[in-house]
Amino acid sequence: MTAFMFAMSSLNQSASVARNATGAAAVVQNQIDLILSDGPFNPQRTNVDGSPQIPPELTLGSHLTSNVPIYREPATGIVVAGTLTTTVTDMSTTLNGIVMSTYRADVQVTYTYRNRTYNVTRSTLRTSDI
Repeated sequence: MTAFMFAMSSLNQSASVARNATGAAAVVQNQIDLILSDGPFNPQRTNVDGSPQIPPELTLGSHLTSNVPIYREPATGIVVAGTLTTTVTDMSTTLNGIVMSTYRADVQVTYTYRNRTYNVTRSTLRTSDI
């Protein structure tokens, strides 16, 4: 009976880790979708106020968001939260005198579950809309 309880407990823990990983992957993918779809993204142009046409998500540097919900346990209501870090770098190049505006975004979610730290990371590239 003890072996059965240990096995079931181990399977339950593995399932919880998998659910959290799925939630973290969804958070990362939602951020990447926002980065790829928000606009206008035209670093070579300026708005009427003189600022470049770059959405806030693509501002160069690191952006940190704390307490991002990763998963909520339906039975207990316990929420696993993490930290979303987005780092944007300019990878633009010039070819034959033409600037090809390209930004890279590295998106990472870090969370702790049962005293163990987990990370999910994805990267994407965004080029100018024009």
